[in-house]
Amino acid sequence: MKLHGLYAKIIKKEAYNDLRSMAGAFDDFEEYPIISRDSRLKKLQRKLEKKDISDFLLGLAVFVLNTVRALARSNQRQLELTAITFTRFDASGGSTLVPQLFIYPSTAAGALRQTLIKNQPETDSMEMTKVKQLFTTCGFVESFLFLESRFLDHACNEELVRIYAIPRQTM
Repeated sequence: MKLHGLYAKIIKKEAYNDLRSMAGAFDDFEEYPIISRDSRLKKLQRKLEKKDISDFLLGLAVFVLNTVRALARSNQRQLELTAITFTRFDASGGSTLVPQLFIYPSTAAGALRQTLIKNQPETDSMEMTKVKQLFTTCGFVESFLFLESRFLDHACNEELVRIYAIPRQTM
């Protein structure tokens, strides 16, 4: 398996393929999925064992997030909050956790971070446990702060969960 070919199949149609879009000027937060279509996930399933797909995607997310942060520093841009987030914990994704890249350039990001820290549950949820286990398996758990956001969306009458993994060197 050629590494370039595998990454090219996954990245070429994703928004972060052009990193300028992630280091550009925007006022509100952006969240970019590492894989935005289930068909690209199926390509990975043909190349990797199911148990290894989440590991592969997390490694890719860490690489892309670090690259975006380095580019922003090189261009003297301040990204107030960057994180890897997870929002899909339902059965449709199976046991595969698909990371997203969360970028919040606004100074309001500090308030978001403080609100998240203040509202953390005393014990880890099932979703938090899954994410931390993935980071532990990949050797990244000590490099990130994990925060959870949970709220009831009245429009769909569902509880929405977002787990943030914030790089510690940005804290």
